[in-house]
Amino acid sequence: MLSFYPGPSKVHPIGLEFIQEAYRNGIVSVNHRSKTFENLYQNTEAVLKEKWNIPSDYHIYFVSSATEAWEIVSHSLVLEQSAHFFNGAFGEKWAFYNDFWNPNSIKIPFSEQVHLSEFIQNSDIDFSNSDTICLVQSETSNGTGQTIRRKDFSKSSNAIIAVDATSSMGGIELPWIEADVWFASVQKCMGLPAGMGILICSPMALERAHKKGRKNKYNDLLFMEENRQKHQTHLTPNVLSIYLLNQMTHYLPNIKNTEIETLAKSQVFEDFLNNFDNKSCDFLIKEPLLRLPTVLTFSGNETWIKELHKASEKEGITLGKGYGKFKNNTFRIANFPSHTQEDFHQLIQFFTHYGI
Repeated sequence: MLSFYPGPSKVHPIGLEFIQEAYRNGIVSVNHRSKTFENLYQNTEAVLKEKWNIPSDYHIYFVSSATEAWEIVSHSLVLEQSAHFFNGAFGEKWAFYNDFWNPNSIKIPFSEQVHLSEFIQNSDIDFSNSDTICLVQSETSNGTGQTIRRKDFSKSSNAIIAVDATSSMGGIELPWIEADVWFASVQKCMGLPAGMGILICSPMALERAHKKGRKNKYNDLLFMEENRQKHQTHLTPNVLSIYLLNQMTHYLPNIKNTEIETLAKSQVFEDFLNNFDNKSCDFLIKEPLLRLPTVLTFSGNETWIKELHKASEKEGITLGKGYGKFKNNTFRIANFPSHTQEDFHQLIQFFTHYGI
């Protein structure tokens, strides 16, 4: 089965070799306080910084998922009030989950058809008292991809910026210095089985954690940093996932070349769709520059989409279903580095025969 589901999705074909290698080399049995693990952590952090162009003074932590990162931001970094800007279901979930920790925080929804920077410029919402700005760069539910810029939040000059990049990290180049916290999960652009998240923090984020001064949770950022300095984790980690991420990052090209390939595959499918005058579906997001290249999202008739899923499954292809308020009238196509040009040609061949 060829999965285009936007996470968990197709595992990179080379992944099986790395899994077998990990078993043969005893990696799956490594103690997470051992020198072997410390070397693995140190090397993984180094290769991620090199291949993804992460600033040298940003630090990388391994957590259970991107969802856990929501919690870490809430209890380790927010002082009094966070401001949550969201245009989709996952950003909204993050905002409402944060209420358990920070009930004074504010929620700022905006349309999925609008750029974040444009919305801020035209909005009179006051978030100047917010010490933490929470954003979603890649909104998986509707396929929007936002440009993250510090200058858009100059009203709150002392705020740190936290960004959910769950469906883009590892697939496109991210503007690391434009935010202080970035996080994602490995089952999307990293081409790995589900089971681990990555949290990346700037010096300013660590300064904030020290200012807050809490160490009363197992996953407090200060406790995580104490362990990271020893090249260890704050809990018993998914050692296999760390090893696979290490090997996959060594194997894949640098992020600039990966992004070129990601955009090329996205363009191939867009060109294919544009060849049809009378089609049953179209891009949900009308503005091309607002579309997330790693999760292509299409709207259409609910009945047609149901039949589409049935037909694709018969052909051995899994398409992503809709999510949130678009659950019934959209479908999604993952475009991760694990998906090859040949995979997209197979997908296009299916749509050519089925109709679009």
